[in-house]
Amino acid sequence: MSSNGANVLLVGQLYQDFILHVDEFPAEDAKKRASKLEIRSGGNCGNTLMVLSQLPNVQTWCMTSLGPKEEAGSMLLGLENQGVNTSTCVFHDHGVNPSSYVIHASNTGTRTIISYNEAQDITLTDYQQRVEKAMSDTKQHFTWVHFEGRNIDNAVQQIDWMHDKAIKENWRDRLTISVELEKPDRENIDALLDKGDVVFFSKLFAEKRGFSDASSFLKAYSVRCRPNSILFCTWGAQGATCLQRATSQILSAPALNIDQVVDTVGAGDTFTAGVIYGLSHGFNLLDVLTFSCELAGRKVAQTGFDQLQQQLDARWNNALFYDSVDRAIT
Repeated sequence: MSSNGANVLLVGQLYQDFILHVDEFPAEDAKKRASKLEIRSGGNCGNTLMVLSQLPNVQTWCMTSLGPKEEAGSMLLGLENQGVNTSTCVFHDHGVNPSSYVIHASNTGTRTIISYNEAQDITLTDYQQRVEKAMSDTKQHFTWVHFEGRNIDNAVQQIDWMHDKAIKENWRDRLTISVELEKPDRENIDALLDKGDVVFFSKLFAEKRGFSDASSFLKAYSVRCRPNSILFCTWGAQGATCLQRATSQILSAPALNIDQVVDTVGAGDTFTAGVIYGLSHGFNLLDVLTFSCELAGRKVAQTGFDQLQQQLDARWNNALFYDSVDRAIT
């Protein structure tokens, strides 16, 4: 782990993504030739790690459940080449590694995703063993642990254990736990509401709960979250909104104005990476929102995640490398 900066562990599901680019979405029972095929590591956790690993002063770790280790090598290679530590991954002797098939229609910018996943869930024991080993090997603790909104019952146990461990060992004030509530129909997902210091919501989640804007949704749901938590809700082309529960302050930032939508796969995950990075490095809340929206916008304007940091406005690159952004959290 890094002794300077953030030590970030992401817990979620890694996928092998097969992305088919077509001019328009095919009709049912049609035969269509794709113009391009991309094969890359994906899943919310993998996408966020691909972005975080490009930014300075952050060490990233991945915990995901996969099949046989020898068959998962190609899936992990892209992350490892970016400096992501995969020693915390959980491997199983049997099963097929998770995969997603994405149809990306260029005329609308939409992507339709069909996933297949038979990987076993990460248990509390799996989590404990790998966290303990990672911290023992490096003699440092994690400063941020992010949980995807899946495997809910086990995730709640893992968060509670991490929280209690950090309190007992006197580093809870230097640990941020974040949770993601993206898919509103996932069983028991509301159990994560009061588990995060930082909570990420999707537009879909808010709309399925009967809300038509991010601000009213965050106001209504903030009472169900931790007293000092910070809540974020992305809203597509309208940008993103956050609410700091301790002050009830609501801030919003617009989406980046781009000429053409090229690839929306992982835009929300890129926003999440921006928030984790910004809060870990002392950006004030409005800067966190603005930075994360720009990062997500740059991603939407290109295919994949390569060299996103290099596309940022000079203001942010100066901040990232020369520490010029105001560091007082709002």
